[in-house]
Amino acid sequence: MDISAMLVNFAKEFPVAMWRILWALGALVGMLYVGSALLRMSRASRLPGQSAVTVGDILPIIIVGSLLLNLRLFINTTWNSMASGAISYGPVAYAQAAEFGKMADAINAVLTLASVAGGCYFFKGVTLLKKATVEGQSSHGADDTVWRALTHMVGGSLLVQIGDTIERFRQSAHLFW
Repeated sequence: MDISAMLVNFAKEFPVAMWRILWALGALVGMLYVGSALLRMSRASRLPGQSAVTVGDILPIIIVGSLLLNLRLFINTTWNSMASGAISYGPVAYAQAAEFGKMADAINAVLTLASVAGGCYFFKGVTLLKKATVEGQSSHGADDTVWRALTHMVGGSLLVQIGDTIERFRQSAHLFW
């Protein structure tokens, strides 16, 4: 068995499990974000001497938590804001890979792994968005967390649909292979 066959076999089973783990992790982290925001509101109204909690402190965390709870739909919405079509969260079958002969299965396997990595980048982008809402926007010359979050989310959604992204780039740049 060569490395190409190992990669193809790995890419057949890995994405299904990884997408399920990513959806479960998104739901768990989203519930933790929403729960911590609700507990913070409860503590502020119940315990004397607590700092006041405003809607501006709580609402962004609840929104980010709900985005993580619906991570699959949020990735679909982000992709559909740039292009059209439904996202398939399974093995990638890039149509142009057939032109590469024996390497077609290996190319599809690598694109499948890149697709799963795009989901992870998108998840990281949403968590960075929460970090930006909690810490505010006083970067003072450091990196801008909001733009990093948006870059991760857009880049992640492009990687999730890597086959369509490559094909659209190829058609835009008039490339042939």
